Amino acid sequence: MRLLQTEWLLTAWRSLRIPLLLVVSYLVLRLAFAALSERHGLGSPDGLSLGYLAVAAILLVLRVALLVVVPAMLAYRVVVAAVTYLLRRGSRADQSAEVETIDEVTPSAG
Repeated sequence: MRLLQTEWLLTAWRSLRIPLLLVVSYLVLRLAFAALSERHGLGSPDGLSLGYLAVAAILLVLRVALLVVVPAMLAYRVVVAAVTYLLRRGSRADQSAEVETIDEVTPSAG
């Protein structure tokens, strides 16, 4: 039973690893962007710096990925897991029905 729980946790970790890394990256870059915007915001006398624009562009890409791509990917994985579960459950029921049918057809030797 412990091995089954470990496999389940590893499977869950594999499916959530990339979205969690994207969320952590987004939060770290958001803090960096806030710090940069205090010094190099739109209204600063120095104007926009290249670092500010680069962090803003990466942050925009990460935000779109977190709002569009990650939910679509997670929904896809949930649907695949549900369909796989239903197909496995159906195949087990078919196999047990075949065994019962074979037992009924074959005469017992005793």
